[in-house]
Amino acid sequence: MRQVKASGAQVRTPSLPTVLVVSLIAAFVLLGLQKAGYWGQPERVEPPPPTPAALAFRRAQAEAEAAQAAAARLAEVQQPAETIEVLPEGEGRDATFALCTACHSTAIIRRSRFSRERWDELLDWMTEVQGMAPLEGAAREEVLDYLARSFPPETAPGGGRRATNPFLND
Repeated sequence: MRQVKASGAQVRTPSLPTVLVVSLIAAFVLLGLQKAGYWGQPERVEPPPPTPAALAFRRAQAEAEAAQAAAARLAEVQQPAETIEVLPEGEGRDATFALCTACHSTAIIRRSRFSRERWDELLDWMTEVQGMAPLEGAAREEVLDYLARSFPPETAPGGGRRATNPFLND
């Protein structure tokens, strides 16, 4: 500190570093009080806009949730997977199940009742019209024997015939 004489009394003046330190401390205290909300409007800090990667992630997340919801709705209405046990036991069941379920459920087999000749015509129709791979030889005989034995023709009450397969034109 410097001492200055003025009108016979001594006055002390602070040094420049002391003034700077006290001024900085006062400024930090005042800014802290303002930020704390003691006066003035506190600064509103807006979050930065999302990055393209963040937007893509949110979109993918929303699509995944929508797909899961759609899968859950579909699972509620779908029938459980068929097993071979839905068909009656007998020689040819395995081959028939494998061949037929490649294109359709066993429900159409189980509700159909035909003679061996009609089952044979149906296999020809599926090959010619529906694009089924031709079934020939012993494999065809095994499947036809199984179908004719397990799903023979039925007669309706009163002696009439049951309706024929809707896939065949009579």
